Amino acid sequence: MDLIQTFMDKESGSIIGELISQGFSAEQANRFLPEALATLMQGLKGADLFGSANSGGLTSLSDSVDFAALSARTGVDSSNAETGLKALIPCLIAFLKDNRGLLGEQAGSLTSVFKRLHH
Repeated sequence: MDLIQTFMDKESGSIIGELISQGFSAEQANRFLPEALATLMQGLKGADLFGSANSGGLTSLSDSVDFAALSARTGVDSSNAETGLKALIPCLIAFLKDNRGLLGEQAGSLTSVFKRLHH
């Protein structure tokens, strides 16, 4: 099974619940999550996933995102887009850490993780 699909199957309910608690409608949350995940994965390309998680470098991941563009693609305002993406980052990293065995020997490099997630 594809890792993104596994992530969505296991985590989408809790993430959507979190988004709703932060002001998203259910429709917005469902529309936002896949687009935000794709945006986040693009931002993580080439990053050292586990090094970033351990060093507190997660803030820089969201700093590289164009929230206005994400907002336009998802129909939520840019402050909600930022809040939503920041809620998604630790969930995605925790999921990838928990599923390191599925990622193979190069699990520390998000370039290889990104390629595997999309194939």
